[in-house]
Amino acid sequence: MRRLRYYYKMQMLFELPANDHHFTLRCFPSSDGWQKICCEKVQIYPNYFICNQTDSFSNRCVYGKALLPHNYFAVETSGVAEVSGVNPLALNDGMEAVFKYPTKLTQCGGALSAFYEKLMEDPCMPGNSNFARAEFFMEHLSRTFTYVQGVTGVFTTAEEAFRLCQGVCQDYAHILLALCRKNRIPCKYVAGMMIGEGATHAWVEVFEDGKWLSLDPTHNRRVDDTYIVISRGRDAQDCSINQGVFTGGGSQKQEVHVCVEEAEK
Repeated sequence: MRRLRYYYKMQMLFELPANDHHFTLRCFPSSDGWQKICCEKVQIYPNYFICNQTDSFSNRCVYGKALLPHNYFAVETSGVAEVSGVNPLALNDGMEAVFKYPTKLTQCGGALSAFYEKLMEDPCMPGNSNFARAEFFMEHLSRTFTYVQGVTGVFTTAEEAFRLCQGVCQDYAHILLALCRKNRIPCKYVAGMMIGEGATHAWVEVFEDGKWLSLDPTHNRRVDDTYIVISRGRDAQDCSINQGVFTGGGSQKQEVHVCVEEAEK
């Protein structure tokens, strides 16, 4: 077991006062088979009408309202995660079927379908293991895709990113999800943090033999105990860290700071 100290801060600066601000925050790691969260601190400003709940994928959420004018909005959370690195067991409720089919962001178009068919014809393609096939997809994706910031956005689909051959961790995850789901492999999008990134990160969990096994396509590796899970879902939209509506505000500037480091035992 590895102890990781984490710090996450998101702040928004509004050019003009924002009013009637309704928000959903999904940036809080929770305890499960993968990790145990302790020594947690959470600060939200403005913090009127805060409600703690979970969403339909069991992710921790904070729903809130900031009705009075404000030019600044921020959430800050820190704590220690004791990461076991044990892959979480799937619930016996058939939920894995929800993650078997593509979403709008993880649909294969012409380019991804052609790439998939080429991989399926490869004599080295594993036959019986979901995880082995997903790992095969990941390894070949890493040879054709390059990490580049600023060329894709939060609504870029897997097909669009693949055609660019460039993107960030969200795009790597969406492309791997698209390939796996075309093969009818149940798989999840995971948002979280890891040592050495300096920002939030994204990876994939693949269902096999009653467990969810983790792969990081951005780094072409298996996920280990240097990763902290924040949320899981079908794609990045299910794991959106900050969603909100408000009136006024003018232009906005958002800044995110993330730090994960090994803590003393």
